[in-house]
This record gives sequence, C-alpha cells and structure tokens, in this order.
Amino acid sequence: MYAKAGIDYWEITDKDPYDLPVRAINNPEHARNVVKLFFLLAVNASDEDKLFRAFRNSHDYDTMPYSFTNEVLGELLDSIKQAHPDIAKFICTGAGIKLMRQDSDMVSYIIDHMTKDNVPVLSVHDSFIVPFGQEDRLYQLMKEAFTLITGKLHIQMKWNDNLTKRQLYTHGAQDRDFYLDSVRHITKPETSNGYQKRMERHKAFYGRS
Repeated sequence: MYAKAGIDYWEITDKDPYDLPVRAINNPEHARNVVKLFFLLAVNASDEDKLFRAFRNSHDYDTMPYSFTNEVLGELLDSIKQAHPDIAKFICTGAGIKLMRQDSDMVSYIIDHMTKDNVPVLSVHDSFIVPFGQEDRLYQLMKEAFTLITGKLHIQMKWNDNLTKRQLYTHGAQDRDFYLDSVRHITKPETSNGYQKRMERHKAFYGRS
C-alpha cells in the first residue's frame, strides 16, 4: 500500500507496521498478532461492519481469549489510521483485491525465473521454499519482482528456521547437531491454528480422520 501511495516505507522508517497497542492486551506478541490480522482484513473489507465481523470470525480465541467489542475494534481502526496516515485512504475500501493481484504478479515473476533456471520453488503466500544454496538467488529475484511491480527499491525480507548455506557455514559445516536441529521441523512441522481448525471442521464434516 505504501508503494501504491508512492512512498518507500523502509526508506522513511524501520518501525514494525504492526507494533501498535490494543486495549486490554499486555502481551506484545498477542497484540501484534491481533493488529496484523485486523490490519490485513481492513485492507480487504469494504466497510467497518464487515471488517469487525470478519475479524471476530478469524481471530484465534483459543490461544488469545480476549473480548473485542465494536468500541475496542473502532479504537484499533483509528490507531492504525493515525499510525499510517499515508495509506489510511485504502482502509475499508476493498483495495486488497488489487493488491493481491500485485502480489500474484510478483510470485509469478519469481516462479517463472526459477523455473527457467531449472530450480524447484514452492510458494507459500508471500514466502518461498527453494533448495539449499539457492536462497541468495531467491533474495535477488524477490527484490527484482518488488521493484518491477511497485517501482520501489527497498524491501524487508526475513528467513525462517530453514537451513541456509550462509547459516551452515556460519556455525561450521561439520556441526552435525546444528544441522539436525535446523531440519528437525521438516519431519515434525508445526501447524498453524487456522490449519488445525480447518482440519477439525473437515473431520467433523466427513466423520473420519
């Protein structure tokens, strides 16, 4: 959205865009999760009522059992607009549809170039999984795609817990324990709360595991 507004966000600040207070939530991680979900839904919603309903239907009450009245959500919406005045005009306007198209264009750019180089690549929303040793090429393509689609140069990316070539050499190529710890999540992956809920609904509907 900042790029669409003609602003390079990471050039003017390094502040986490989701680092905002939420009434009655003192856990920083919980507050950030709430703000991020609410923010992203606000971009896609066409009005405040639909936004509030969508948030209540999507929030994970099992791990974050908070109450969200219209007053609380209204305060949060105002906080987001005040913290991001340059993109407030996009909120609750349904602008997310066009932004998702830009996301898909960036993903297509990256997949096309990786495929031409005969490099396997899997996309997970705005993230990618590539073979060991290809992370620098991926990083380059992500920057190229962002600049091509948005016209802006700066982009902030992060690595997850997967093993990269840089990490392996940093800790020593012969560090067997470090290597095994780095790939343990492949055999014992963590599933998101959203996935678990969808799986529970699937089992309940079809009556089998």
